[in-house]
Amino acid sequence: MHATQNTVAEQVTTPARTLRDAALYLSRHGWTQGAYYDATSGSFTPPACLVGAVGMVCYGGPVDAPAQMFDAPEFADFEAALTYLDWYLACRFSNGQYYDGLDNAYDFNDAKGQTADAVIAVLNAAADAWDRTNGGAA
Repeated sequence: MHATQNTVAEQVTTPARTLRDAALYLSRHGWTQGAYYDATSGSFTPPACLVGAVGMVCYGGPVDAPAQMFDAPEFADFEAALTYLDWYLACRFSNGQYYDGLDNAYDFNDAKGQTADAVIAVLNAAADAWDRTNGGAA
């Protein structure tokens, strides 16, 4: 092991950066519902759901279950981004004013009538909220 290698998974980027990169991934490669990735695309960068896009950003490619990659060093970034996004969605939508019951990333992505534009907008809005409360962009 080299002195610069991490022995324990640790967050190496901010949730805001991860969320913005996931929004960019979706805008470039496409969005889907009901599965992490569009397996029919035949591409290494397939259309993805919101959680799949965060997984692509963190792990560098499609993985079967992004939220179950506990031993991967990148899991810390994935978990930090999803935890923050779920908190953001719960705060924004839990009052029923917008989408009652869509207080986590999975439900928000897969809601009937959901759009790619709305998912991308929420990712960017959550990133902006992180920056406002944590001292700016990293």
